[in-house]
Amino acid sequence: MKSKTRILSCFLILCSLILAIALPQPVFAAEPEIVSPSAILIEQSTGKVLYEKDADTPRRPASVTKVMTILLAYEAVRDGKASMEDMVTVSANAAGYGGSTILLEEGEQISLQNLIKGMCIASGNDAAIATAEYIGGSQDGFVDMMNQRAQELGMVNTHFVNPCGLDADGHVTTARDIALMSRELMLNFPEVTEFTTTWHEMMPHVWRSGPGETDMANTNHLIQSYNGMTGLKTGFTRLAKYSLSATATRGDMSLIAVVMGAETKDQRSQDVTRMLDYGFGSFTLQTIETDGQSAGKVSVAGGMQSEIDTRVQGNLQLLSSKDQAVDAQNLTTRIDMAPSIHAPVAEGDPVGTITYLQNDEEVATLPLVAAQSVEESTLGKRLMLLIDSWLHKIAENQ
Repeated sequence: MKSKTRILSCFLILCSLILAIALPQPVFAAEPEIVSPSAILIEQSTGKVLYEKDADTPRRPASVTKVMTILLAYEAVRDGKASMEDMVTVSANAAGYGGSTILLEEGEQISLQNLIKGMCIASGNDAAIATAEYIGGSQDGFVDMMNQRAQELGMVNTHFVNPCGLDADGHVTTARDIALMSRELMLNFPEVTEFTTTWHEMMPHVWRSGPGETDMANTNHLIQSYNGMTGLKTGFTRLAKYSLSATATRGDMSLIAVVMGAETKDQRSQDVTRMLDYGFGSFTLQTIETDGQSAGKVSVAGGMQSEIDTRVQGNLQLLSSKDQAVDAQNLTTRIDMAPSIHAPVAEGDPVGTITYLQNDEEVATLPLVAAQSVEESTLGKRLMLLIDSWLHKIAENQ
């Protein structure tokens, strides 16, 4: 009897092992082996770093510089300082730039949109200079704008000397700083992907010799071979070697992978691909509907009301590894608000923050805003309020 029991037990164990092998097991990508000297991988919506290698060493960025030039052009349009339809007259300075160009000619007129397109697709140095002179008033003025914007974005190891990325002493940035400006562009102007994913396009010109076209081919070959690739900008010079800020989206998650100083195009592409595969294979992004949720009340000083409601602004984005996903049900919150705010208050004004925690560890923070407006209290307004209240009571008693 004992022999039969032993045989049955062995049989059950064997079946369990077979099932364990046969059933699909979760597979998580190993941390990538990157050859390029500097690299970083971040998740776009949260900005969290998923991988980095020597990400803060300043290096020559080559044409990845144009991410900042493109960003400033879009911001000028957003702020009403320029229009995509504006016609830009190409200067001798812009037309004279070498390297990769879209063959602009001195005196030619071209729309700002086509200049941006020329930077995104063909990495035109002449397009970058023409854009800079138009937006900044001069090339030097635009470079000042680039450096100021870099500081605002926290790009502490960056210094720009020109808008296009040709080698120049002191023209340096880092993989981390490139990720910061790339994220700013992609979050605020996702429409840029219409250009950065265009593989081939003919650029119209009106040269002195007559109408013509430039055959533009995208310098980022990964947009044809990598699933979900959305951009963003390649770079190469003899001194900088090969660099790339690559953006890709799959499902709800978008990633930014940056490499600098690769020895070859293939190495640049391989390193970016390895990082993106690692990010998409190992991490997940959960979106929790929190926008508009009530977050309590806040006192108002000097207002026509003594307190107002507050609400959460934006949806909660939870980034976690696939083998340790964040459980939204177990999150706790911490609200940080001043004891009171001063009138006048407009609906949507920031009033504080709400931080989400798991096991006392912060996982995300969102802004809190005023849910309604409050006028500033004055003697005349208070008298009118008292009169309105008195008349209302009289009407109720009649």
